[in-house]
Amino acid sequence: MELNYRTTTLTKVRDIQIPDIFSRRLKTGITKVDTLFDSGILPGSALTITAQAGCGKTTFMLQVLNGLTKNGYSVGYLSGEESVYQLAYTANRVKSKDVSIANLTDIDEISKLMENLDIVVIDSFQSLSTETKMNSRQLEKYAVQELTRRAKETECVVVFIMHLTKSGDLKGG
Repeated sequence: MELNYRTTTLTKVRDIQIPDIFSRRLKTGITKVDTLFDSGILPGSALTITAQAGCGKTTFMLQVLNGLTKNGYSVGYLSGEESVYQLAYTANRVKSKDVSIANLTDIDEISKLMENLDIVVIDSFQSLSTETKMNSRQLEKYAVQELTRRAKETECVVVFIMHLTKSGDLKGG
């Protein structure tokens, strides 16, 4: 979806044709989550979940993905933090057995994978990598630009999990 940020004239709201994507929300079936996202998650959006270690980010997202799976959406949980065995253990514990999981951190591989998914969770942003040589700032910029661009292109929601330090700062840059 092209957002057309370059529009420079004032337009009355009644004259704007709102694209249908805004009414095609991904519904989790979890009332509070769907309400939080204005009746579901907007396709092609990029979201960030942040909290300190051990707060339940993984557990929460596995439950959200499980709800989406029950509603027929194609989901993926990609981790550079926990092995598939650790993830499977947590998913089994919270009854999220139909969520597809993998240990995958390569930005370009994730970008290709998004073609076939409705939503992908990346745990964590700090673990992302690429074959191309770049410093950490360049890598972060590339990750955000590439994955949010692909989200809009494919209408696949991308969720970045980011960890906080004990002092409450984002881990990494």
